[in-house]
Amino acid sequence: MMKRLLKKILHTENLTLYIHKRRKWIFRKIYRKKFTTHDLMDVLKSMGMKEGSVVFIHSSMTEFYNFQGTAEELINSIIDVIGSSGTLLMPAYPKCKFAPERDLDNPEWIDFDVNTTPSGAGYLTEVFRNYPGVKRSINIQHSVCAYGYLADYFVSEHHLSVTAWDKHSPYYKLFLKDALIFTFGLPHLLPTVHHCTESLLRTRYTYFQHFFNSEIEYRYRDAEGNVAMQRMLFPALPRKRKKKKVIERSFNKSQFKKVAISNLHIEMFRANHLLQTLLNQAEEGKVIYKIPSPKSFMMCGKLLKVDRSK
Repeated sequence: MMKRLLKKILHTENLTLYIHKRRKWIFRKIYRKKFTTHDLMDVLKSMGMKEGSVVFIHSSMTEFYNFQGTAEELINSIIDVIGSSGTLLMPAYPKCKFAPERDLDNPEWIDFDVNTTPSGAGYLTEVFRNYPGVKRSINIQHSVCAYGYLADYFVSEHHLSVTAWDKHSPYYKLFLKDALIFTFGLPHLLPTVHHCTESLLRTRYTYFQHFFNSEIEYRYRDAEGNVAMQRMLFPALPRKRKKKKVIERSFNKSQFKKVAISNLHIEMFRANHLLQTLLNQAEEGKVIYKIPSPKSFMMCGKLLKVDRSK
């Protein structure tokens, strides 16, 4: 009732979007200090980025309104810092992660073209996708683009994944290489690598097995023009995380950093620490989700294990 009344008073159908726009309008009035690419690189280096680093970036370029530079300059500068032995990665999932129902026998039907399907993960990621030398993983749900020394290593097996974040995925490989994961202008985001928890434990615990309650099949075209199919397990059930501040309490402060430059909030997570912490907590019966509730999947404070005898 209250929401309906507020929508009527504020002349909006989307309260969340309205609040977001008003918040940004206010912040533009408060935060006026400009910053350059050089300023931003100094911050990233202070947070651990250096030559040889593996760097993954989640971003919201709408929060870069005080940035005196371009997306291209930002990408070039990061590559200059990490050098020829480093690797830069960004998400590149398409705008529609769900494969439409089509005729599987139609040879012209392509859901995902690794060379041409635009990234739906934001402006910076689309600029990066078109950057010379960038390679992209084949995965309609959570494709990743990579540039640098380990680019092939990260993207070459994603089309073999049973889930988008399993051991073939770039996200699990971020864990293996202990990548630095940065978020720009996304203070409420927990990096996508956390989904590796449910992928890695889906055959061990019934709670995580329950996540993957659907299956998708889609047709893709690879970098050489070859057409093939991929079938994947898909988490279609509703999910809601606990508050991020609650989750962060379990992180080692040396492995997780927060900095603000003007209005832009920047966070750095070490991939290995983040995922290992969540895996360890799952073994103790602790999960980051409120929905689905783990209560019906627990006994004596522990998650129920999958019965492998069936």
